[in-house]
Amino acid sequence: MKYVRRLSGVALAVMVLALVPFAASANITVGDYMTLRASAKTGNKGAEARWRYYIIGLMDGIQAVQAPATASGSKLHFCMPDTLPISPRFLDEFIQEAIGRLSSKGVLKNRVKQPMAVLVALELKNAFPCE
Repeated sequence: MKYVRRLSGVALAVMVLALVPFAASANITVGDYMTLRASAKTGNKGAEARWRYYIIGLMDGIQAVQAPATASGSKLHFCMPDTLPISPRFLDEFIQEAIGRLSSKGVLKNRVKQPMAVLVALELKNAFPCE
């Protein structure tokens, strides 16, 4: 139960910090994200701008959650190698790989209504566990 609470807190912090630029879209779901990204990739300039702001906000949120833990020597929520900095391109590729993996496992359909930030937080924790 303690682990679930801690992970929920991490996901909530990432979600809140990542979505500050989009108060109206604070509850973006995995399905919303997939639709937004698909629209952005078709050349829709408005969708592309919203998608880029979301990715940048998510990236900033992740860094904002990790930085205080690193500075205080607290246990990190996930441990990415220093040679792999979080960037919009990395985050987009990471998300697309996670969505593809979840889809191939047949579980993506169960997660399309979940908050996108929770999915990203869980996937980062699974991909880069701390020892």
